[in-house]
Amino acid sequence: MDYYYDHEYDDGNLFSFISNSQLYQFSTDLNIILQIFTTFVSIFHLIVLLQLRTGAIYILMIGIALADILSFILDFLFVAFERGWLSYQRKVYDTVCMIQELTIFYPFDRILNFGVQISRPVSIWLAILMALIRTLSVMFPMSNWIQKMTESRSVGYMVMGTFAFWILYYTWPVVFWRVVWYPDVLDKNCAFKNRPGEPVYITVISTKYFNFELYRESYWEPFVRIVPTILYPILTLVLLYQLRSIKKRRQSSKNSLNDQSDSTTKLILFMTVCFMLSEGLAGVDMIWITYLLTWTKDEMDAASKLTIILGLGQYICNNLRTINATSHCFVCFFMSSQYRETIKKMLCWKKKQGTTIKVKGASVASLQSISGKVMPS
Repeated sequence: MDYYYDHEYDDGNLFSFISNSQLYQFSTDLNIILQIFTTFVSIFHLIVLLQLRTGAIYILMIGIALADILSFILDFLFVAFERGWLSYQRKVYDTVCMIQELTIFYPFDRILNFGVQISRPVSIWLAILMALIRTLSVMFPMSNWIQKMTESRSVGYMVMGTFAFWILYYTWPVVFWRVVWYPDVLDKNCAFKNRPGEPVYITVISTKYFNFELYRESYWEPFVRIVPTILYPILTLVLLYQLRSIKKRRQSSKNSLNDQSDSTTKLILFMTVCFMLSEGLAGVDMIWITYLLTWTKDEMDAASKLTIILGLGQYICNNLRTINATSHCFVCFFMSSQYRETIKKMLCWKKKQGTTIKVKGASVASLQSISGKVMPS
């Protein structure tokens, strides 16, 4: 989840606060519409990709589509709970009397948060793998090691490994979750009235691990986004340089494989630009917000407009990310003839071609004999 700085506005900044709230409302409403549309488009995109799963690029695109679908569904659930469209019963416990070594939390909220956190880096790192595989295959076209790496099974392991890494990176605190009896974690000097006969269990985590998790999300998360945004265009530039260096050789042997390779390169280039706009801007924005949190209140008041702009930047980046995910299906459609043919088969758009029988050297009597057998009596 993204964290925003809650700035206190005085009467002089009331208009800025209202404008901020209105733009937040508009941006969120727009993102909800885009997310619903993107989810359906991504599901259709995933179904098409499953028909083309034998190719390395298509397998990586399947992983990206799965991550996007998970992210947008969970994002929508957060907004639905925030606006009261959905609700679930959640008991609120008084934590004043709890011992300081433990922190209470709600597992359902954390699991949803884990899903959003995991899906976001998975999609961009799978895109980086796509660029890396394409670059290596261009640089070392005759390498057996590269050919094995681009096999469907190897790419499938890469996708599963990427998911596994980020799942472990974000969900490691689950190991330290504990379900305890509420009165057992209260300070003995505090008064506690328990309802007779009603079991009260809560989920807690060590305050030390909880604070470390907050530190990681506040200070590490911006770099989790900015690092791949720097690495991705570097790989793409290397790929473009390699393609340019062998352009003459590829032009002398044009075939369908080269056309497909050109489409793959264009797809990677397009995704690079989109990811740089969405994830790169979000990473820079989060780094600035984290830096502003170290300022004093007077410094914050002096830079109130900058704070508003950075806060609104998070909402705009969310819209860009949604648009980026929506574009994957359309880009594949326009750049891949195999993708278009698969859609035509799924939607029964492909014209049926008649079977032509060529008869050579047959006499008129023979043809009449054949027609007599075929035609009903």
